[in-house]
Amino acid sequence: MTTETPPAPPETDNNIEVEPLAIGVHHRASFEQAHSHLEKTYGKSPPPDDLMRLWLACATPWDITREFEESVLNIAGSDLVPDDNGHYAQSLLNL
Repeated sequence: MTTETPPAPPETDNNIEVEPLAIGVHHRASFEQAHSHLEKTYGKSPPPDDLMRLWLACATPWDITREFEESVLNIAGSDLVPDDNGHYAQSLLNL
């Protein structure tokens, strides 16, 4: 049995510059409030723009669909209801 040292992880630049998000002030308010709440509660928080990116990165197509149904189409109680594990019945998904 031979033991090899695993390769070193690649170097990354944590100071990657990104373009600011083109989001209206009224849409930023929720993320600024979340930022303030996180700082107050935990003593640290990513900036509001990073919280927006996190929120966008974590959104599933089904979450987005449900938000659209409820806010734009005014449909409440859609058939897209996740089970206890957060999964949706495949028969209900046509995305």
